[in-house]
Amino acid sequence: MRSAKIHKSRKILWLILISSIVYAITLLIHFIYIRYFNPDFQIIIADQVVFFNRGMGVLQGRVPYRDFYVKAASLSSYLWAPLILVSMIGTGDYSTDFVNYENYMSSSSMMLLSYTFRIFFVICIILSAVLLYKLEEKRNNKHSFLIALFYCINPFFLHMASFWGSDECIVPLLILLPIYLYERGNKTLANLTIVLGAGLKYFPILLAPLIWIYSKNWRERFLQSIIFLLGLTLIELPFYLLSPSEFLFQFQDKITALGNDGILTVIQEFFSLSFENQSFIFPILTLFMLGFVGLVLFLRRENWSYHQTVVLLLVYLIFFHKMQISYLAMIIPFLYVGIFSKGSIKILNILLFFFGVLEGYFATRLIDRSLDRVVWQVFSWLEVSIFYILMLIASFIYTIKYVQPITAPLFTEETIIVY
Repeated sequence: MRSAKIHKSRKILWLILISSIVYAITLLIHFIYIRYFNPDFQIIIADQVVFFNRGMGVLQGRVPYRDFYVKAASLSSYLWAPLILVSMIGTGDYSTDFVNYENYMSSSSMMLLSYTFRIFFVICIILSAVLLYKLEEKRNNKHSFLIALFYCINPFFLHMASFWGSDECIVPLLILLPIYLYERGNKTLANLTIVLGAGLKYFPILLAPLIWIYSKNWRERFLQSIIFLLGLTLIELPFYLLSPSEFLFQFQDKITALGNDGILTVIQEFFSLSFENQSFIFPILTLFMLGFVGLVLFLRRENWSYHQTVVLLLVYLIFFHKMQISYLAMIIPFLYVGIFSKGSIKILNILLFFFGVLEGYFATRLIDRSLDRVVWQVFSWLEVSIFYILMLIASFIYTIKYVQPITAPLFTEETIIVY
């Protein structure tokens, strides 16, 4: 038993070491590229300017929504403040000025801060890979190391953490950590982790159905639901009371908002239609579908496997009007588990990952109508349509067909990679 634990610990160390080396090389390539090959490349992306201003507002003692504009989860601004302090200490630049797209380079700490953000995102991705490894080890999956490694260093994350620098890199960690705690039986801690994660990025709220799925009886379900709702209230209510209108304004996101690559945005822009007056319908539809899928999973909880969590995330991506390609980060961990499976689910997950990575590019081209040739327009529509069709198929399969009893004492080698 002790030797098995040592072996697993060595695998985790190798996972961290290999991933760290790959990401270090990627960041170095990014630095060389912008230093010697394309000096005009925007090192500090627009989102990072926003992160800086939010964190700086916190360092100045200001309160989100009331004292400065925030269109994000309530605690997100407090996440950036420590990273700003690190860059300040590293450069000796303690300027507390806000920046904009024109003057952000005037602050000497911004360059280091940009890489501080990226390194932080890399750490979050690697930690999520460790959790994925441990989840699969719990199932005695012989592919657990390869699943975690290839998930961690997949091209999508390598690009998103280095050249992109998107904060969606933290989402897999916020998704996998509660699941890992649920699988270990730490239900209250997992519940609180969902609440805290929702304070940083709203996506973990999609995991709410897990509260009932992992609870053993109705008393526990009631208690955990109260903890969940009370925790969300304690985090969100103070910010709402300080500035109700500004707090609610963050949820007034138009279908055509900058960066939205969802199917509704494509249809509205490409065909010159307007869904804006009916945009309230789509969040309601999303909640209805999440509730329905959650109910089905709950009724089939005897055959529950944590991989089925992906269907909750897929439903959000399909039906919610706000969709960005970076949101694909939520489902990538589960796709990689499926890629190492047997049967049709393997092909489905490979195709879903492939078309998902390309969807943002082709959707954007359709939205801005930059494709003059009809053949490219048709090809783009095929790509986007196939992506959403694959998500619908995957939602059905993960909900109904491919299940695995969680009550099995041990998984045999023949069953560990079959849903």
